[in-house]
Amino acid sequence: MESYPFSCPIQVRWRDLDAFGHLNNATVAIYLAIARTNVWTSLFGSKDALAIPFFVKRLEINYRRPVGLDDEVQVWLRVGEIRGASFTFEYLVEAAGEVAATASTRLASVDKEIGRPVRIEASVRATLETLRSNEE
Repeated sequence: MESYPFSCPIQVRWRDLDAFGHLNNATVAIYLAIARTNVWTSLFGSKDALAIPFFVKRLEINYRRPVGLDDEVQVWLRVGEIRGASFTFEYLVEAAGEVAATASTRLASVDKEIGRPVRIEASVRATLETLRSNEE
């Protein structure tokens, strides 16, 4: 987990489970959104974070092991590729000390007025760079 500079603890709730007592696969996407929100407000402040509009263009999750109600879950996050108008968050979902899933989201910077992608501002790009892995 050393290559992921941000982490977010997640409490597994009863409603997060499926009929087999495992974390529902769609709930993992919610856990990623929680981590993404926490890192974004941590980087930019809660009010400033809303002033920087992004939307998720792509979500990919690779499941590695089931997660149960009693598992302690931690979502680790780092920034991957940064392009002109988009960037990637990479995630590692840890449960009971083991990798339960890996995931990525491609986010696009968007102009709120016209709803179209725009270049990421230099100050935002510089802040995102602080979450890049040092294992490149």
